[in-house]
Amino acid sequence: MTAPWLSILLPVYRVEPYLLACAASILDQADAGVELVFVDDASPDGSAALIETLAAGDARVRLIRHASNQGVSAARNTLLDAARGDYLWFVDPDDLMEAGAIPRLRTLLEQPQAPDLVMCDFRAFDDGSSKPAKPRYQHIPSFVGAARGEDLDALLSGLFQAGQLHPWSKIVRRASWPAGLRFPVGRVFEDLAVYPRLALQVRRFVHVPEVWIAYRQRAGSALTNLSAARLDEWMSALDGYAAELPALSEATRFEIAHFCARTFLRASKRRSRLGRIGQEGLSEALRRFARQWRASSPLTPEQLLQAYLRRGRLLRWLQLRWWLHFRAS
Repeated sequence: MTAPWLSILLPVYRVEPYLLACAASILDQADAGVELVFVDDASPDGSAALIETLAAGDARVRLIRHASNQGVSAARNTLLDAARGDYLWFVDPDDLMEAGAIPRLRTLLEQPQAPDLVMCDFRAFDDGSSKPAKPRYQHIPSFVGAARGEDLDALLSGLFQAGQLHPWSKIVRRASWPAGLRFPVGRVFEDLAVYPRLALQVRRFVHVPEVWIAYRQRAGSALTNLSAARLDEWMSALDGYAAELPALSEATRFEIAHFCARTFLRASKRRSRLGRIGQEGLSEALRRFARQWRASSPLTPEQLLQAYLRRGRLLRWLQLRWWLHFRAS
């Protein structure tokens, strides 16, 4: 069989009410060179049966089963190993693909000097499961800056400015994905751990400022009701990233450091509301967060504080200084 040009990869767990709509939004526009690979992560609902029915009637659909539930990271890793396409696109099976996205992508990839990474934008819609209803966003950019290029500074700066580091707005050339780069099993914020590191391997990128994915907002997302353990995983995602970075411009280093500082502030505020957990006091947890932030940021705290002052960001300077010197010291 001719290898597909695109593998759309869907980790499946408890998505029975949404799965068929997601699959239809993809299959209705996919040509014969597109494969849909599903991993049933031992979902207790009827998701696997729905996929089996799809696969029986459509050669583009494949189903892989996990004997036991292993979590979304393990499912994504299984999908990485199983994919046969030249390009990889992770899509969540409760979301929708906008009409025309796949033909538009194929046209882009058929041009000379095809990119290693294609980034698209998305919209968010509320499925009614959250109360009160969350606001709806019609167009959320996944990148800030030049639409295409081969400059790592431009790529990293644009990614971290936008702050949308999830998989489903990024289509990656399979050959650009390092063999050793995998999603961390058993942890959330797995996309934050992987995609900034994947960007370091990209030579040529394109940002298409068009909405290709409709993201379903549901109750129980990773950022709601975060436990102390989940906050630790959030802070661990980019731990050590600073040491992995090549030489970059001052502007790019600032954008990465600023993103990491915002993560530190948000995680610290949420951890403070939880207070003491088990044998660990709040001060110990905040000091650990500060160490992890320093290991993720290409600027030291002192350098970033000075950069905030130079840019006139006095409020951010005050916030970071307060959390570092009065809460995490």
